Amino acid sequence: MGIKRLYILRHGNAEAPTLGNDAARNLTAMGVQEVLSTALKFKQKNESIDQVFVSPYIRAQQTAHHFLDAINYTGVSATDDKITPSGKPIEVALWLSNLQAESVLLITHEPFASQMVDLLADMPLPPDFMMQTATLAAVEGEVLATACCQLRWVENAHS
Repeated sequence: MGIKRLYILRHGNAEAPTLGNDAARNLTAMGVQEVLSTALKFKQKNESIDQVFVSPYIRAQQTAHHFLDAINYTGVSATDDKITPSGKPIEVALWLSNLQAESVLLITHEPFASQMVDLLADMPLPPDFMMQTATLAAVEGEVLATACCQLRWVENAHS
């Protein structure tokens, strides 16, 4: 088994929550710009993605549309309920480890995104680590399991 690369992207800035319908929140204009900025930074790294999984929430779907279009991605993309805000990082890591793809992008939410990076990273993250909107983290390892991956880099639209 070779090295697996996992990219975790939090959606861009979204509309304020309304009572009872978190999944229907849209990206704001600022959120679209954040996503495009992060996409540009990713594109400059010349890294590739084999498969993409996107949360079913509207803001994640819109983030996927803008990000994947900006990096000219034409590969496999699927919606997956496992990567919503209440997703279970250990279950997702086990699922991802069984995929044939070498590089996978998850487009997801907080707190799941930070929890996933924290679970996989082989070093303690700063206590205040949080994936801001449109933040993209890259980890890699031979398997995706607890504390087994190198945190390669983190990019966001805010820096």
